[in-house]
Amino acid sequence: MRDFVANRSNPQKLGVLGALVVLLTAPFGGLESVADEKTEPLRLGQQVDIGPFYVTLDKVTQLSDLEPAVSPDVEGAKLVVLKMEVTNHTDRAESSTLVRDAVGGEHTGFVPWATDRGEIVPQVFDVDDATSFNEFINPGQTYTLALVLQQEPETDLDRVTFAIYGYFFREIDPGTLAPNTWVADDPPLVAGHVPIEVKP
Repeated sequence: MRDFVANRSNPQKLGVLGALVVLLTAPFGGLESVADEKTEPLRLGQQVDIGPFYVTLDKVTQLSDLEPAVSPDVEGAKLVVLKMEVTNHTDRAESSTLVRDAVGGEHTGFVPWATDRGEIVPQVFDVDDATSFNEFINPGQTYTLALVLQQEPETDLDRVTFAIYGYFFREIDPGTLAPNTWVADDPPLVAGHVPIEVKP
């Protein structure tokens, strides 16, 4: 074995050494993908740069109704409100739908609105005036938005996790007619459980 190793080139020796290190560290997470390591734990009050926006999740609340802004359209469902501060830090106006589409989760018990054809899509409201919000946000502007979803009443809130995904900017795409666009990235930038305040 010693003669075999001695006759190998330096790059080969380094390759074998690297493989050995990965195998030895496998029980401690050495085989986990680099992509998984990019996701950080989610915390309330944490500013996340999703690409076009800084997004801060301030609070998550479960309640029965949000009249007159929105009510559940599924009998017995609860509403979950993610209160987020959003700032456009780019040099051009960007659509607020990028914020809406950046939020996901697991074990959420979310159910779709009847009008969304089976898709689970949050309804978005401006917290300051409780009006529906689906607009472009200009550079330097900050809004406080409420992302509202419907949730099955028996959902175990201790198991709910949220994730916030980022975007990368694509200047040129020869395969489409949509240059200079933000494209969803994977894995999420942050993910995890945060406290959910329950109100009647």
